Amino acid sequence: MLVQTHFPRKLAPKRYDQYLASGWFRGSVMLYKVDLLCIESGIFGVVNIRLSLGQFELKKSQRKRLKRSDKKFSFSIGTAKPDAEKEALYAMHKQRFKGFIHPTLNEYLTSGFHRTVFDTREVCVYDGDKLVAVSYFDIGERSMASLIGLQHPEYKKYGLGIYTMLKEVEWGQSAGFKWYYPGYVLDLPSDFDYKLSLGNFEYYTPTKRWGSFQNFDPDLTTGHRVRKAMSALKEGLNGLGIPFIERYYPFFSLGYMAPWQLEFLTMPHFFELAEAEGRRLIVGYEPLTQEFRILDVGETDQFSHLVRMDHSAGYENEGEHLMEMLQVRRTVMSHAQCEPLMSHLVSKGWGRPPGMP
Repeated sequence: MLVQTHFPRKLAPKRYDQYLASGWFRGSVMLYKVDLLCIESGIFGVVNIRLSLGQFELKKSQRKRLKRSDKKFSFSIGTAKPDAEKEALYAMHKQRFKGFIHPTLNEYLTSGFHRTVFDTREVCVYDGDKLVAVSYFDIGERSMASLIGLQHPEYKKYGLGIYTMLKEVEWGQSAGFKWYYPGYVLDLPSDFDYKLSLGNFEYYTPTKRWGSFQNFDPDLTTGHRVRKAMSALKEGLNGLGIPFIERYYPFFSLGYMAPWQLEFLTMPHFFELAEAEGRRLIVGYEPLTQEFRILDVGETDQFSHLVRMDHSAGYENEGEHLMEMLQVRRTVMSHAQCEPLMSHLVSKGWGRPPGMP
């Protein structure tokens, strides 16, 4: 399964450790496991990482950063308590964030519930009386999971995002924790890569084991497989002169998240061949079944109220992104190879036969 979710009513610290060690991560009040993300105009594989606190030693540059920042700023670590100051930092963070994000910090941490099953702590950094950075992390029995770091943009030069991570690690080591999980990076270079500067990470491999990140191979990710398949599909359509509109569909993951009565589209990237009255004929690659598909899909607002996330400005290009939930009305054709789909389209009058100028 490319996307899995779980909404725990109870969560013992040891059980949380087990989820983290199995490639799960926390998002608001749910735990999720995802192999693929659609971020603006890109498809990426998700690579979960973790740091051994028992083996972690500060680099010389990190010791200097801590010493310099400890001298300029004060900090505190305690139970998470979102307030207006922290919400203001979150609002600034949203303006820079790429992807989908909860409307408020309180929504991010609790989805509006008074209490959650997670034991969440915060690192607050102050310049005098002014809150300039805050980060949040959960704790289990022997593991801790870093959730999010926020910093005032006027203090960007101080690298307070790294500083709060180092403070989390420092706290975890002193408290005797074994593992530090800072979420994930992507299988291509991205803004998430700052995490890797922290130390020698392990990553959750496609074989569901942890291995040294030095051995990470981006060609083995789901993201690479999808990008390669879509490149072959585009080449086939262009070679036959079949016109299309390239689309990205960031809501693809919702199709995996519940036993819907309707079949929702689960392809994050596809080519639209025709559109009329809310119905679209599309061709793309289904990453779960590893098949190329021609589908008849239609918009539905039946479950649109479940999409309670804000998105970055990169999704506002209506010619490229579809921001409505799409229901699969009919599967026209599916095959493990893209060539049979091309032949089918030509037989139906799309494009030109191979070899015809």
